[in-house]
Amino acid sequence: MRRHGMTTRTTRRGVLKGAAAASAVLAFPAVLRAAPSQMVIATGGGKLEETYQKVIYAPWTAKTGIKIVGAPNTSAKLKAMVEQKAYEWDLCQVAAEFAAQAAQQGLLEPLDYGMIDKSKLLGGTAHPHFVMSDVAAYHIAWNTKNVKAGAEPKSWAEFWKAAGRRGLWKRPFQTMEVALMADGVAKDKLYPLDVERAFKSLDKIKSSTLFWNTGAQSAQILIDGEVEVSATWNGRVHDPKRAGAPVDYHFNQALFVSDAWAIPKGAPNKKEAMEFIALAMSAQSQADFAKHIPYGPTNTAALSLLDAVTKEALPSSEANFAKGSFLDVTYWADNGDRVGELFNKWTL
Repeated sequence: MRRHGMTTRTTRRGVLKGAAAASAVLAFPAVLRAAPSQMVIATGGGKLEETYQKVIYAPWTAKTGIKIVGAPNTSAKLKAMVEQKAYEWDLCQVAAEFAAQAAQQGLLEPLDYGMIDKSKLLGGTAHPHFVMSDVAAYHIAWNTKNVKAGAEPKSWAEFWKAAGRRGLWKRPFQTMEVALMADGVAKDKLYPLDVERAFKSLDKIKSSTLFWNTGAQSAQILIDGEVEVSATWNGRVHDPKRAGAPVDYHFNQALFVSDAWAIPKGAPNKKEAMEFIALAMSAQSQADFAKHIPYGPTNTAALSLLDAVTKEALPSSEANFAKGSFLDVTYWADNGDRVGELFNKWTL
């Protein structure tokens, strides 16, 4: 358990009772909490945290003098911290669907939207206990050596019919949604998911599909030509494509997913954590982030700070956002355990 500094200051005030009266001095204690010298932020690590360090952590420390220390964002740790009131994090960056579930379990602080400006945020990204901080896309990608130009699948229905092997995430999140779109469900009519229909759709391609486990694997099987087409996230194939790898992708029928900022329930430094989130969600911070990682800002004001080439790669740009739809994090918070169990049985 980290200890957060507290200071107690005693002040005295004289009270004048009248011109002829004697002065009386009343003493009373006032407990004031000192600002922390450091804050611990739990993230998924990797390039995401490296970018946070450059575009948010460094400006935050310069502004406040508060140092930022990183930590891994394990879900079991959040629950244990809150239940035991033994706080090791001040705030965390987690998948938005996990944040929705944690909020339902009473593990997160309500956010102060008087402090955090939500006026320019994309609809559906500002939740009572968490705020979605970026937009990534789970989309169709293909190996450009094995798929001829013009023959790439334009939709999930075409993806399902593609020759050769295809790749899908070995998780129900996002995979169930694209299975339904492949079966003809409109992108804005996905929820509540028709789970039985999704499994029937997946049954059609199960024998010719490689189910991958990690984002890195999803990109590698494409680049190596182990599959002709695959679902993957745009951040996984953006840099390889720019570097000349035989991979390409588009945003048509993309499923948009997000990370989120959240504060553990009862965290001692929640005021500073709110102030940090306010900075992280500002237009400038979000624009600076998008220059390093091709995840789109949820603060729409950030787009005007970006050049056309950068915006072309962002899921939340004007050109790309209309092509896809957001994953419903509330649906997965309500149904994730049940559907996940069914999906695991199906994969076996």
